[in-house]
Amino acid sequence: MKKLTAILSLCIFIMAFSYLGWRTLEHEVIKRENQEKLLAQSRAENIKSLIGSLLTQRSTYFNSLSDILLYDESNIDKLLQIQTDVKNIFVIDHGVIKYLSNDTDKQWSQLVESIGYDNSILFNHNTQNEQHRSSTGWYQAYNYLVYWSIQSDTIIGYELSNIKLSLDVINLLDEKAMNDSFNLSNDEKQIYNNGEKYPNEIVISLDYPLQNWQLNYYYQSANLTNIYIFGVSVIVLFILIILGLALYCYREYTQTLRLAKQQVSFVGQVSHEFKTPLTNISLYSEMLKERLIDEVQPVPDYLDVITSESNRLTRLVQNVLNFNKPAKLNIKPVNITQLVKQIYFTFRPVLETKSLELNLICDVHYDFMMNTDQDSVIQIISNFLSNAEKYASNGQKVDLILTEQNHKAIITVRDYGNGIANNQLKKIFKPFYRINSSITEGVSGTGIGLTIANQLAQQLNGSIKVTNEKPGVAFSLILMESK
Repeated sequence: MKKLTAILSLCIFIMAFSYLGWRTLEHEVIKRENQEKLLAQSRAENIKSLIGSLLTQRSTYFNSLSDILLYDESNIDKLLQIQTDVKNIFVIDHGVIKYLSNDTDKQWSQLVESIGYDNSILFNHNTQNEQHRSSTGWYQAYNYLVYWSIQSDTIIGYELSNIKLSLDVINLLDEKAMNDSFNLSNDEKQIYNNGEKYPNEIVISLDYPLQNWQLNYYYQSANLTNIYIFGVSVIVLFILIILGLALYCYREYTQTLRLAKQQVSFVGQVSHEFKTPLTNISLYSEMLKERLIDEVQPVPDYLDVITSESNRLTRLVQNVLNFNKPAKLNIKPVNITQLVKQIYFTFRPVLETKSLELNLICDVHYDFMMNTDQDSVIQIISNFLSNAEKYASNGQKVDLILTEQNHKAIITVRDYGNGIANNQLKKIFKPFYRINSSITEGVSGTGIGLTIANQLAQQLNGSIKVTNEKPGVAFSLILMESK
């Protein structure tokens, strides 16, 4: 079930990552497309401004002519002969036409007459504020492009040659030698064409009075194929990395699990092999005790210790065989004070062989009775003392302490060795975990002693507390009444 959940979680993560990656890729593509479009829009506006600059130049020139012609109208005919971009000229003074070139053109004559009749038509396209009217501007009607200037109620108008304007536009664009692709037309009549016609197009109409002129700007899209290839490659690469890490973690997990199973199997097999010799030791120690019952002390006491310890070792082996399974408890009233003293007398000679002094500190000066499992308590405290013997022999002494607090029995084994690093305190209860340091080198152990002790403490409705002292470390079994 856990394996299926892990695979499902990995698939969901990969799908979510792929979706977010694809959305990011699409966002990048849209961003590139918008950038290309904005750039093309800017280039098209530049061409539009370039064409508008020609009209600005003509405006400046016509304004200077108006100053001359206003005072000497006889020069108009000469001007028409030498100026190729001026097709016709008219002069209107106080609504009366004083001069009109090419009066044979009826449409031209009607246009000038309408201006003389109501010159407000000149302002409709050349002002944004009704209270302020410009004295110059452009006027476009039919096929006529007129620049006008008003001075002292005298209107002077110049018809700009469309052909000459188109030629000037062509020459100007040729001079700029543009690499842009665009098409310029007037009422669908092509004026200028440059470059190839790409699928992407921006259409711009020029400002008045060239509102009939249209600029079609063409541009290429960014090479989105490369972006998609790169983006998909990155997504696939990350997915492969994730899968690789997942496979690596799975392999490490399965290898660790397999190793743990092998360790459990090995410990189980070894423990099973211990059962037969332990049974024989118990049997023969009891037979020997019957024969030597009349012997003087301390022979009977020694035989009692051998019998008791062989029985306890048998129960310990049984617990190892039932590792990760609830132990069978025998809950009954136990004299905790006498039990701690019994453990003290049992371990004192053992620790003395390692040059360790075992001190008994009993703050409970009466028989402290509690319902619990005697064998489990002995096994837990024995594990604490065995660890002190193995790993804290340089401390030279070990304290076995019994205290009472709020009807709880606290049995503590405190050594004076090198102690345990704070970041290792929670790990030492993991199955088969052993601290990798100089104090554990050359010391045998399975790594399950504290694990079993912790399981037994929990079954006894108690807990184990580990604290670093200066020097050494203290293991405390906190016992409550077991039900």
